[in-house]
Amino acid sequence: MDSLVEISREELAMFDPPWGQAGRAATLGLVAGIAKLFLTVGNKFEVDNHKVWLDAIYNRPKGQGLITIANHTSMFDDPGVICALTPLSFFWSEPWHGGNRWTLCAKEVCFKNELLRQFFASGKTLPIVRGDGVHQPVMKLAGQAVSRGDWVHVFPEGRIHFSGQLGPFRWGVGKMVCDHRAATGQDPMVVPFYHSGMGRILPMGKVMFRLGNDLKVTVGEPLDLSAISCRCNQPGEDQGKVWEDLTQVMYRSLKALEDRSPPNINQIPDKDPVTEGVKDQRRAPA
Repeated sequence: MDSLVEISREELAMFDPPWGQAGRAATLGLVAGIAKLFLTVGNKFEVDNHKVWLDAIYNRPKGQGLITIANHTSMFDDPGVICALTPLSFFWSEPWHGGNRWTLCAKEVCFKNELLRQFFASGKTLPIVRGDGVHQPVMKLAGQAVSRGDWVHVFPEGRIHFSGQLGPFRWGVGKMVCDHRAATGQDPMVVPFYHSGMGRILPMGKVMFRLGNDLKVTVGEPLDLSAISCRCNQPGEDQGKVWEDLTQVMYRSLKALEDRSPPNINQIPDKDPVTEGVKDQRRAPA
């Protein structure tokens, strides 16, 4: 396992808000307000098991990190669905509690110039490099954030699945669980949720939101990973296999939510030669 103490000062500086705490609150609050306007006013928003979500962000035990996982069907799933689920006051009060989520975005998409870098860093986004795998520095940063009790949101599919169907998961999120356990002796709280309808609100290749659609979110119960996480960081255990097994538990939990949720539409046109270019829009792997 990568030791969390190997993180350099330069890497830790990625946590710092470039516009200060007030700038971070303004970035989070304004984006959340816009997201809520389009998703909960311009469209019909419904959520099942919302209390679990609110308890996770407000009432989990002090020092316990939170990992939320979800399916990925549009360019606006995060921040959009996260903002729809979370009270607006939580974003504006970030300087007082520091509890808003960290997320990951491809470095060449969200950090391709200095203005974008500052904007996304203010919004608690970390730059991930596609293809560099689970041992790259930003994955250690994500593990550090969870281990100190922060909230990290992950799309374990590692890309947008415009087909609407849940895709295979990558192992980075399993590694984060083991990192948390190594640092704290306990598991993080892991909460899955599945959303349906974002493909109609912001379809593939579009930049304008559509109104009058249904957005349904189903929040699952926190996962008990202890039967597998007890193997984390243990001598003789293949840690890659442990990460894979943890990730498979998370996949099955999200697949169960998918099975009881309204289906997401397939946004990929048949025999469309441009479809491969859609990969350039995906978020980076977790």
